[in-house]
Amino acid sequence: MVFARVNGIDIWYERSDGVRATLVLTHGFAGPTQGWPPIIGEFRRRYDLVLYDVRAHGSTAVPDDAATVSVPQFAADLAGLMTHLGIDRAHIGGVSMGGMISAQFACDFPDRVRSLLLCDTTAGNQAGPDAAANEVERALETTFERLAHIAEHYGMEELVERENRYHHEGDPYARFAAQGIEGLDRANRRNKIDLMTRAGYLQANRALRNRPDLTARTPSLGMPVLISCGEWDAFYACARRDHALIPNSRMVTIRGAAHATPDYQPELWLRAVSDFIDDVEAGRDIRGDCELAPDGEA
Repeated sequence: MVFARVNGIDIWYERSDGVRATLVLTHGFAGPTQGWPPIIGEFRRRYDLVLYDVRAHGSTAVPDDAATVSVPQFAADLAGLMTHLGIDRAHIGGVSMGGMISAQFACDFPDRVRSLLLCDTTAGNQAGPDAAANEVERALETTFERLAHIAEHYGMEELVERENRYHHEGDPYARFAAQGIEGLDRANRRNKIDLMTRAGYLQANRALRNRPDLTARTPSLGMPVLISCGEWDAFYACARRDHALIPNSRMVTIRGAAHATPDYQPELWLRAVSDFIDDVEAGRDIRGDCELAPDGEA
């Protein structure tokens, strides 16, 4: 296992050393690097790809001081990791929490961002100009508070059992996941039981609830920005708002996908990202609004 000592902790990472553009991807909440779906192998082949476990996730350390677990600190850790690896500037992106961290990174370290990829995520936290997006973010905070309560008082096993039961009984989209409902269940158990501690889960959960609202800062971002989101994702209203706020952005709606597009339409997500990076590298105008649909759909 390979670690970098960054900001007082050991961060686990991997790098593919591909010959194409350097791409740094950040995973979602409670879904460390091992939780990426198989399509990530194609990213390894296409790019000089850097993956890593965020502070308090996976093989990266859970700090003794919970106050050091925050989205701005996550972004600072990413900057430190890039410095350790000798990467001055890269395509920076992530899914869900990874997108939140990437947005924070772009606001705090804009000179280090070749382009920004915000996938199934939000750059706000209830203080933005769009009422529908603010409501989604309020609902997210409420849900995370409830999940933290379960983990703290009943344990991670009970949390996983309840979430997996929801996949079967309450989630209208789980059956469309590429790995099926049972695959979602297995991944949820692995990520939260095998690859995460309760302390790390609670610290990261709190960090996301308390993250800065960036909607006053994102309009000044000058780098090319991809905003991609599944059509069924609750974050869709946030994605539309972020696209409206960021002048140099492309909005890609991925049909047939709920939250975490790589789990539902991995090939379409790969296409959205690859086409965008190719356009950035070629100096083409990336702005626009489009949809990607599975074969056979209108």
